[in-house]
Amino acid sequence: MQADAALDLGRMPKHLLAMLPCPLKVPLEEAFLLGREKLLSSCADWNPEDIRFEGNANQSEFYNKVESFRSAGELPDLIVTPGISSFFHKDFRTRFLDTAVFAQAADAAVQEPRESFRLAGLLDPTGRTTLLCVNPLVIVADTGKLGERELPSRWSDLLTPRYRGQITMRGHQGSFCETVLLTLQRWFGEEGLTRLGANVAAGMHPGQMAKLAGTDNPGATALYVLPYFYARMIRRTERIRVIWPEEGAIASPVLLLMKQDSSALSRKIAGFFLSRETAELCEQAMFPSPYSSGASSVLASEERPLLWMGWDTVWNREIGRLTEQANASFLQGHRDGSP
Repeated sequence: MQADAALDLGRMPKHLLAMLPCPLKVPLEEAFLLGREKLLSSCADWNPEDIRFEGNANQSEFYNKVESFRSAGELPDLIVTPGISSFFHKDFRTRFLDTAVFAQAADAAVQEPRESFRLAGLLDPTGRTTLLCVNPLVIVADTGKLGERELPSRWSDLLTPRYRGQITMRGHQGSFCETVLLTLQRWFGEEGLTRLGANVAAGMHPGQMAKLAGTDNPGATALYVLPYFYARMIRRTERIRVIWPEEGAIASPVLLLMKQDSSALSRKIAGFFLSRETAELCEQAMFPSPYSSGASSVLASEERPLLWMGWDTVWNREIGRLTEQANASFLQGHRDGSP
């Protein structure tokens, strides 16, 4: 089974391309490898190169080329993708998602999803995608850096001038986390994004934020917006407060796209991703799953709700253009607010 190499559009695996966030790639790939022989024993001969697990963070160049796919035959039976990426932009969506190439993988699930995920609106009502789990983004505060400023309790608090230059969030080379921007754009509009941008000092990988938070490093800030997994990784906890915002942690979904005409082998692989065992692995990595027992979940529907941009935004807006607009509004404030 190949992994870690840069993806080539012309050499897609036949059965599975799993683009996974860093905290999920290793445990899910290891679990698949351990159970692979039993899982696929009844299937005909298959090529291990047709099943690929990839770290999502390493594939930005691949995402930029997704629009180049022209026919369903070029695509794997199964695609796992985190967030609302270029797989939902106009070119790919109109060719493949709006034409019934992919269908909800409910027939591969071993159980019904938890009701709390339905109530949060996270299950795709059109049946074009299947939710595997959610990466919840929260606020982390360094009380030593806050000084006299009060702790935020809501996302709307991050738009106020008292946090000018005191927020760090995921971003790289002038592009910031589209899930955060699209979600807050829905609730607070373009003006809200501009106000948020003015308060953001820098963008970086969540792993870097986890190392920086709670330190006296000159680049450290009072607030961080990062996944709950990385918030739990912060070692210097004396001054740290992890805040699950009242509106809900921003939900970045990890989604499965399954072709309607998928092979029997591919459907077995889909069953692996939708099994209780995989759901529990997701939970252990702080990625709440609709297929877990919920007993040890980081998601409690009342105390820890999720804030989702909504499927109406995904299917009834042009996400690529909307993302560019959100980033532009954010960057306007970020440039004006920079020291």
